[in-house]
Amino acid sequence: MLLAPLFACQNGVKVSAGDTAGLGMDSADDSADDTAGDTADSDWREYDGATMVILSPASGDFLPWSEDSTFAAEIHAADGTVMDFDAITWSSDVDAAWTVSGQNIVDNMLDVGTHALTATANLPNGDRLAYTIGGVLVQSPYAGIYTGTLVIDASYDSYALGCSGATTLTVDAYGETVTGDAGCLLSLGGYDIDTAYIFDYTNDAGVLSGNSSIDLGFYQYDIDTEGSMDTDGNLEAEFTTDIAGFGIAGTLTATRVTRDLSGM
Repeated sequence: MLLAPLFACQNGVKVSAGDTAGLGMDSADDSADDTAGDTADSDWREYDGATMVILSPASGDFLPWSEDSTFAAEIHAADGTVMDFDAITWSSDVDAAWTVSGQNIVDNMLDVGTHALTATANLPNGDRLAYTIGGVLVQSPYAGIYTGTLVIDASYDSYALGCSGATTLTVDAYGETVTGDAGCLLSLGGYDIDTAYIFDYTNDAGVLSGNSSIDLGFYQYDIDTEGSMDTDGNLEAEFTTDIAGFGIAGTLTATRVTRDLSGM
């Protein structure tokens, strides 16, 4: 059997198998088999020189996890015309359990990750076509790295004071947890109070709940917090509490700066 593989990045990959009819048979049988093989080859001659291309998604696309996405590919005849061929299978280098079939399909089962997706077609003439795209990011539309500001308004007796500090938050790939921290320096009566905050929230379809904790070094004081976020990358949360006569109100605002979680 003659096997001739041709590989090309983001181009049709064709593997052709030669005719093996008649091997090890006498001359009469060889002649009959060769005639049958020639007839079979001519029946599928339209597939000779065919190529394949993935139309959707494109390399580097973002696909929202658990939402419908379109996976479409075309096979072109040697003259460039689109062929009606639906037996195309799809696979991922990240999600081995994911496999779908079809020329143009809608699916929402691809797991989170940065995928190289391959469409493969075994043609009737024995050729095998494959086309791969890379960098397809699948994760929650909420996921990513957010940066912003924590503003603290504090009061004690007749004193009112406040501060603000930078914050960085991480929303996991499934968009379910929000974690981060911030710090700001409060000044009261000539004394500086360096306060640190730790955030641990749960996201339920854009509704945030959880704790904003004041880190006192030897103790963490948890404050119930509520907030919201949207798929455009905007986040806000608020909390209030009273600690030993100190009234503390916090407002947290942040925006997504990247969807890339690879460094986390």
